[in-house]
Amino acid sequence: MNIKIETLTSFIAAAEYGSFSAAARQLNKTQAAVSLTIQNFEIDLGFQVFDRSSKCPRLTEKGEHVLKNAKIMMAQYQTFLERSLSIYHMNDVKIKVGIDPLVCNDKILSIIKELSSDLPNIELFIMQQNSKRLAEEIKAKNLDIALGIFDHENKMNLEYTQAFNINVSWVATQSYLDKFNDGATTLSYQNFCQQRLLIPASLDSLPFKEAKAALQLWHVEDIHTILSLCREDIGICCLPDFVLQHDLKNKLVQKLNLSFSKITSNVWSASLIYPIGSQLSPAIHWLQGQFTSIESF
Repeated sequence: MNIKIETLTSFIAAAEYGSFSAAARQLNKTQAAVSLTIQNFEIDLGFQVFDRSSKCPRLTEKGEHVLKNAKIMMAQYQTFLERSLSIYHMNDVKIKVGIDPLVCNDKILSIIKELSSDLPNIELFIMQQNSKRLAEEIKAKNLDIALGIFDHENKMNLEYTQAFNINVSWVATQSYLDKFNDGATTLSYQNFCQQRLLIPASLDSLPFKEAKAALQLWHVEDIHTILSLCREDIGICCLPDFVLQHDLKNKLVQKLNLSFSKITSNVWSASLIYPIGSQLSPAIHWLQGQFTSIESF
């Protein structure tokens, strides 16, 4: 069976306008052409869709069902045409974006959701890796743009734009503090350096320069593994507040106060990076604008 779109158009018109002649006038065809098209349609289906026993043809019971399906198919066909036309006018059909999990909170996910709604025809590839890896992928031109926490070395030979700040905290379990700091949530620099510090693997050179004096420094790739180790009293950790939100609310961990100044910065700065000289597509420009408009979190 090979039913053409033109056949369905004639069938739907005849059903809606009540006669083959009225359908012919709407379609700018002869009545004979419409009548022949519908006869061939019925031959292909193996049953009649119109009862011709009266002056005006009426849909049979099976014809009613066919009409519903035909309208659904034509609506889908129209959607196909519209999306194909929009693809024709698009400069970017596929974009590749890198996002460090350390910056991927609900606001970032909302922007991705909005992108899928505003530009439904774009094929989106998202890589979630640490910032150091994302910088390597940008330099290799495997990504169009990346959002993360990049130090000076990772920004070299790349274009970059400041995006937003991320509030972070040092935390530990109360049982860990009871064991190693007499239960106090304030740490002196000496006490701090005697702890095992759990930090994201890609950030060892950015916000933790003063932590080099710690007796044990664990670099852990996955932020959820860092938090799990902290919950098990393995050490103290520093993570974004949005990652710690559940544990802080349920008192699984406690925020730490550091009595010295150099390491008490509670903000990390997120940036966007992309290859030097690259012509950012409209979709990438849209993402850049959305990411840079985010307020600190």
